Amino acid sequence: MIKSISTVIALLSFICAMLFATPSYGATASLISDIKKAQQRLNATQANISKQSAALNKKTQQTSQQVADLRRATSNARRLFDEQTLSLNSLKKRLDSWQQQDTYQRNLLARFYQQQSLTPHDDNITAPKNLAQLSNTFASFRSQLTPTWQTQKVVAQDGVINPLSTLKIGPVTWYLDESKQQAGFAIDQQPFMQQGLTLADDDYSALHTLKAGEIAEISFDPTLTRALKIAQAQESVADHVEKGGVWVIPIIAFGVFALLISIAKAVQLMRLPAIMPALAERLNNIASDDQTGLDKFTQQTKGMQRELIEIALNTEQGQSRDDKLFAALLRQKHKLEYWLGAVAITAAVSPLLGLLGTVSGMIETFKLMTLFGAGDASAVSGGISEALVTTELGLVVAIPALLMHALLSRKVKTYYGLLEDCGIGLSQAQASQPLKQAA
Repeated sequence: MIKSISTVIALLSFICAMLFATPSYGATASLISDIKKAQQRLNATQANISKQSAALNKKTQQTSQQVADLRRATSNARRLFDEQTLSLNSLKKRLDSWQQQDTYQRNLLARFYQQQSLTPHDDNITAPKNLAQLSNTFASFRSQLTPTWQTQKVVAQDGVINPLSTLKIGPVTWYLDESKQQAGFAIDQQPFMQQGLTLADDDYSALHTLKAGEIAEISFDPTLTRALKIAQAQESVADHVEKGGVWVIPIIAFGVFALLISIAKAVQLMRLPAIMPALAERLNNIASDDQTGLDKFTQQTKGMQRELIEIALNTEQGQSRDDKLFAALLRQKHKLEYWLGAVAITAAVSPLLGLLGTVSGMIETFKLMTLFGAGDASAVSGGISEALVTTELGLVVAIPALLMHALLSRKVKTYYGLLEDCGIGLSQAQASQPLKQAA
């Protein structure tokens, strides 16, 4: 390629020299001939360059394709290497887990040997002889744990000890009393079994069928005797109140006192006569000389309203009538509100008595903790029960008393408000003929 370029340069130099010289005819012909030859060589050189360039381009493409293939192969190889590395790590982790499980199982077997006072045949705890020894031990356990009916002494709830049929499956034991046709759960209280929760008649039939060797479904206690303990721990209201101690007595006394007053006041308010509306307007519509109408109108009213009408008819309109009506309304108000304050006092005092019982119970609790320590829960449970029960009873008494006082007070205020409206109207009524003059 360099040779071709030098040839082209020489040809151009020759052409320039010929142009600046004064050629002759022969020289011109020779020059034209040389130019044609040079042009032919130039064409040949260009064709050669094109051919070599195409070959080089093809080779470059092949080399690029080879580089891409090599990169792809390198990427696949790297990915395979990474996968192999990850697989190796996961295998290592799995192997470590298996080794930990193996160590744990060996420790369990060694502890079982120690608990059962067994002597292994070999130091290797998983040797075939040791595994055979363990298999025989487990087989003996299975034979012992197979549920079978036994006759044991069971203490009944009335204290009588009877030999009854019992069936034990794990921690749960059933008893079957065929003489009383009764069945239930039994609690292991060495040296005797104690009757627990009694089951229904269907469970008795099922246990009887099961004892006969047939298939039956029986009730099971999934709480593992916790339900029995809860059933036995249930107490009556009297037992619960008794735990409150001495402060329960005044709380209950206040509660009974408020209850009796509330019932009496409720009966009193229910028996009150209804308020006749527009009493003053009706009185003004009766003629002054109609004594019969006045008597009939007076007899239609009852209770407190009748007293107000009599005051209006027997007293001239003015300050005297107003004072008498006001005094009558005050008497009626006092009568309506009588003993309501006692209910309010009960609602206020009962929580304070409960708080006093709480303080007393906590003092007793701390005293027992000083004597027996805080670790004995049964020793301090009495003081805690007293503290909580008195608070509970105080609130049980106070809340209904507060509600009853609110309801009764509302009823009293409503009724007295109607009476007060009636009294205001009668104070302005025109009593044309007092009853005394008519009489």
